[in-house]
Amino acid sequence: MESSSSDASLTLDITGQLIRMSLRGELTLERLTAAMNAVARDQRYRHGMHAIADFRECTGHWDYSEMQRFRDYLVRIGGSRPCRWAAVVRPGRLEAVAHLVIVISEAVGASIAMRLFDDMHSAQRWIDGEDE
Repeated sequence: MESSSSDASLTLDITGQLIRMSLRGELTLERLTAAMNAVARDQRYRHGMHAIADFRECTGHWDYSEMQRFRDYLVRIGGSRPCRWAAVVRPGRLEAVAHLVIVISEAVGASIAMRLFDDMHSAQRWIDGEDE
């Protein structure tokens, strides 16, 4: 599935037990949750799937209340089955936002284990359990 506008795009692939998502453009809380809701509506989606999201072509700056709202969203959708979500990001503001989201999500015991990577290969190795 692919959707785009002149400055933003979403590419989605759900295969086996893995979701691959690629976003480009401004990454807002609303845009990210809309993309995640699109995943949830896909007939191939099952709770507990692992995911790799490529945000290297994204920009964004969230305030702390947006990070908390996203954490609450993650807790609601997480379910009871543990899964791994890898995000591939470039250094900068969005990376800092993602770090804080991970920290505050871990504090509430979310079932989603999240990590940041700077390349797809390392993200895939972690998803596959090869890089513990």
